[in-house]
Amino acid sequence: MKACDLQSGASRIRRALERLELAWAEATTEWNDEASRAFAEQHLEPIIPVVKTSLDAVGRMDLLMRQAQRDCES
Repeated sequence: MKACDLQSGASRIRRALERLELAWAEATTEWNDEASRAFAEQHLEPIIPVVKTSLDAVGRMDLLMRQAQRDCES
């Protein structure tokens, strides 16, 4: 039975989120006005906690899938 790999995709998402946060931190050194604050409030602030919560859920699902696979192989 082929192993289910949820961690590879989760790792790519985690790295992308880190790059997004770094890029935003760099952008705000030059772009720090009402428009940038509105952009952050409307687009960044809502998705960051959702992505982090989703990554936690993927981690838990990965553990469950690995356990199920071990159980099926027994």
